[in-house]
Amino acid sequence: MTSIPTVFGDGIIDVHVASGVARITLGVQTSASAAVKDGKPEPSALVIVPVLQLPNLARVLADVTRQIEARAKEVAASQAGAQANQGQGQPQDQVAGAFRFNG
Repeated sequence: MTSIPTVFGDGIIDVHVASGVARITLGVQTSASAAVKDGKPEPSALVIVPVLQLPNLARVLADVTRQIEARAKEVAASQAGAQANQGQGQPQDQVAGAFRFNG
């Protein structure tokens, strides 16, 4: 299996569309960029996507976001129930604030 680059982005700095291709510049906020660049993030990666694939990419990201929100609500409800049971002597079997997404 070949190794692929891993990049981190706190957000999107810029999107440029030309010739049927979207170029999405991801940015990262570091302590150095906060001090030197008036708090502006610095570019960390360039994602290049054909414009025809943007709707698919957006749909997948929206689906993942909904799944993560649903899991977070499940965990919050589980923790609330575990805290209520903890007062009744029931053991807590999950790490607080953690959930696993295999989706």
